[in-house]
Amino acid sequence: MRSMTGFGSAKVATAHAVFRIEASSVNKRGLEVIVYLPGDLARLEREIREEVAGQVTRGKVTVAVQAEAAAHRNGRSLDLERAAQYAAQLRSAGKKLGVQGGPSWSDLLGLPGVVSTQSHALTPKEDRKILAGVRVALTKMVASREREGSHMVRSLKQHLGRMESVRTKMGKAAAAMRKAQGERLRGRLQELANEAGVELEPERLFKEVASAADRGDVTEEIGRIRAHLREAGGLTGKQAPGGRTLEFLIQELMREANTVGSKSGEMELTRLAIEFKSELEKLREQAANLE
Repeated sequence: MRSMTGFGSAKVATAHAVFRIEASSVNKRGLEVIVYLPGDLARLEREIREEVAGQVTRGKVTVAVQAEAAAHRNGRSLDLERAAQYAAQLRSAGKKLGVQGGPSWSDLLGLPGVVSTQSHALTPKEDRKILAGVRVALTKMVASREREGSHMVRSLKQHLGRMESVRTKMGKAAAAMRKAQGERLRGRLQELANEAGVELEPERLFKEVASAADRGDVTEEIGRIRAHLREAGGLTGKQAPGGRTLEFLIQELMREANTVGSKSGEMELTRLAIEFKSELEKLREQAANLE
């Protein structure tokens, strides 16, 4: 299982620039892809999104491509002829207006067309090189998600182990509760019969006790909890994404634990149901960051 938190980076050198590529991800219920590209690389966005979707299924993934050596990529040139034309015009205007002195270099450099920038378009081969760099960054990001996921799996197993221990105690407490409730009910029925001066039929007494026991029985709920815990434990040993499945199992486990708590007629079983749900909440926090 993978975490949804990860990071990876790569560098790609082209003829006129060095590009830094970063891929990062955080948790999100579905898959959201955000791509930041220089304007002249916008044509690569669709392919980058496809690369991301091919490697991850959940999380908010951000891919950013930045030119680190823009000065090498964009050459600057000085148009001396245009600068001379501006200077002559400004000196002529100064004479007419009675202004002493001529324009400075800082004045001329700020005028349109004196300094121009020449952009170097990337070739299709360089596009493919950048996409290969994106794949490297994504692969590193996924590897970091897997490393984080392995740490989380150990924690998940600990939570599941504690929950199974509580479930075992719940089963014993439920059996003791059925026995105690049956004895109390038989005693109460016998007491009422004595007060009324009637004799209870053994078969009728058995049916009443059994009916009351069924209403408070949590054997099925505890059995389903055991099955869900086994399935959740099986997910921790798989490489495939299992975060969504685990979240569903947690919902089912919470529903069963709530039912046990509501049916409980003994303080010990109620306490165990609360302890189980407390551990389950810790498991939910972990599952929220699993792919």
